[in-house]
Amino acid sequence: MTATILLHPSLTPLEGGVNFRDLGGNTVADGRRIKRGWLYRSGALDALTEQDQRFLSNIPLQHILDYRDADEVAAKPDILWPGCEYHHAPANPLSNVINANLERLTAETIAAFDPQEFMLELYRRLPFNNDAYKKLVSLLVQPGGGALVQHCAVGKDRTGIGSAIVLLALGADIATVKEDYLLTETTLATFREHMLDKMSITLAPAALEKFAYVFSVQEIFIDTALNAITDLYGNADNWLEKEYGLTAEIRESLCARYLE
Repeated sequence: MTATILLHPSLTPLEGGVNFRDLGGNTVADGRRIKRGWLYRSGALDALTEQDQRFLSNIPLQHILDYRDADEVAAKPDILWPGCEYHHAPANPLSNVINANLERLTAETIAAFDPQEFMLELYRRLPFNNDAYKKLVSLLVQPGGGALVQHCAVGKDRTGIGSAIVLLALGADIATVKEDYLLTETTLATFREHMLDKMSITLAPAALEKFAYVFSVQEIFIDTALNAITDLYGNADNWLEKEYGLTAEIRESLCARYLE
């Protein structure tokens, strides 16, 4: 997987990492940039090698925020390194509809599953009343907090909204949020193809096509979330404050910590 570092400079060179990226380097509206080595986004951390663990320990990366459902964590628990703190905060509001445990899916469940309807509803719901992102904010604002990685299974949907919170809180514009989100189409490509190849052994072509859509990166997904925020709150600033307590004063302190 280390070859994927060539796909984009934000990718961190891990042997067992999945879509592990540094939000550092992104430019915000006032011209400052996010510091490197503080804010990361990723897929699951269950395949980290000893070399990966040493690398992350030396950053040093202190907090792991895992957005996965409990059965995802049980099946593929994160590998932890010395000095890190693990926080489990499930973010998926539709875990009762479909989840990562494919063995529990019946042919009838898959046949009735509409992947586009599922994905759009997921993105309509993710931004609101989500305790996982409240946990994210609490880690961002705590005094003396260390570097953080937020992650889900592949670092796309749940992590995508969490990363949008970070970027918007630090003053990034919508174009930057969307650019960071859509970058996952590139940085996840190799792993996604490998995952679908494995699933093709047990799933019929029609079912595989549905999951390929779920694992894809579509502009309509992030647009659905952003439009839902605007519809309910008028703008992202109101959303950040009302949902997650990110007032202008708190955001200013975050900018002082994480921008350069």
